[in-house]
Amino acid sequence: MRPGPLLALLAAVVVGAARAAAQEAGPAYAPSLPDGVGDVSGWELVTGDFDTGTARGSYRFYVNPTRRAMYQLMRYRVDILEPWPAVRERHGDAERVAFVRLPGSREPMLFWARGPAGTDPAWRAIPSDTDEYRAELGVLMALLGVHRAARASQP
Repeated sequence: MRPGPLLALLAAVVVGAARAAAQEAGPAYAPSLPDGVGDVSGWELVTGDFDTGTARGSYRFYVNPTRRAMYQLMRYRVDILEPWPAVRERHGDAERVAFVRLPGSREPMLFWARGPAGTDPAWRAIPSDTDEYRAELGVLMALLGVHRAARASQP
């Protein structure tokens, strides 16, 4: 799956806007993060919801106070509705976590998946040398485009 078409579809129509929120991630998100992420309770939290007609979901992006210019941790739930049924079956609305463990290094971003409500609650690492990782990177890039469009539309 190439990220270009997905980005165009996700960015086409953004319903709602990104907004600053309290530190609580909300009931749709797991109460804990994968091992290796560490304590993010003092990090700034930026949240948003969207519905494009082809995908819908929400996100929680965290800004490390020592690295103000980047989202070092990104949690999101994206339900891809169409036109990629194979991606939808693999993705569903399961929670995902993307983490830049060592900003500025050449180390790949870390990804984890957690099943939808009522399924296995354990975090599962997504290895960086897989098709699933590359597809997930495309979903995250599209989501960042949706977030950017929402922020640009705010007064």
